[in-house]
Order: sequence, then C-alpha cells, then structure tokens
Amino acid sequence: MNTLLTLASEAPNGKFLPGDMKEFYWGLISFSIVFGLLAWKLFPVIGKALTAKGEAIADQLAAADKAQADADVTAAALLAKLGDADADAEAIVTDAKSTAVTMVSDGKAKAETDAAAVKTRAAADIANIAAQATAELRNELSSQALAAAEAVVNNNLNDATHGSLIDSYIEQIGATS
Repeated sequence: MNTLLTLASEAPNGKFLPGDMKEFYWGLISFSIVFGLLAWKLFPVIGKALTAKGEAIADQLAAADKAQADADVTAAALLAKLGDADADAEAIVTDAKSTAVTMVSDGKAKAETDAAAVKTRAAADIANIAAQATAELRNELSSQALAAAEAVVNNNLNDATHGSLIDSYIEQIGATS
C-alpha cells in the first residue's frame, strides 16, 4: 500500500493517471481496440470450446450412466444365474444322493441274489460230489471185498475141496432137472 501511495505521489498530477492525458486516451483507445478484437474473434472461439467441452462431458456422463445401467442389468442377470446355479447344485446333490441310495440297495439285492445262487450251486455241487464219493467208495469196497473173498477162497480151497464142490453142484443141477 505504501508503494501505491509512493507511485501516486510521484505522478506529475498527484493521481494515478499519467501526466500526459493524450497518452492516456491513446492507451484507452488501443486497449479498447484490442479488447474489441478479442471479444469479436477470441471470445466466441473460447465460448465454443467451453460449450464443446461441456457437451463432451455431458456425453461422457450419459455414456457412463448408460454403462452403469448396463452393468446393473448384467449384474442382476448374473446374480439370478448364480441363484439358479445354487438351486441346480442342490438338485444335483439331491439327485446324486438318491442315486447312491438306489445303487446301494440294488447292489445289496444283487449281492444277496448272487449269494443265494452260489449257495444253491454249492449245495448241488456238494450233493454231486457226495454221490460220486459214495459210488466210488462202494466200488472200492466191493473191489476190496471181492479181493478179500478171492484170497479167503483161494486159501481155503484146495484141489479136493474144489472137486467136491463141483460134484455137489452138478448133483444139484441134475436133481432139479
């Protein structure tokens, strides 16, 4: 402030105006011409630039609003699908559990049926093997009994006994005829 007072006091007329008023008027006219040219040529360009910038910002805001709305719709669709996915997963798990229960019960029934068939075949095989063993045992016993009888007969039968047996047989046949 002191500087302004110092400058004002140094001016020849004691005011802020220059000492020569012609210089003031010419400066005022020059300033008016330059300001008029600026107002005529530059201000419309600046105004158009500001308007274009404002319109660009408005367009960007509208595009952002549209993108936000699209994103909200997409998010809602994805959330709906996610909800459906949860329901689908639950249905799949339930179906898998029921399938597992069915498979277990079917497996048990098949195992029981197979076990019964195996038992039946085993019983039939045992009966066949027992009959075969009994037949083999009878054959073996008769062979051994025959061998034992031959041994006893051969040991007890000498030539005299043998001859008398043949004679008695012939007499029996002759008596019956």
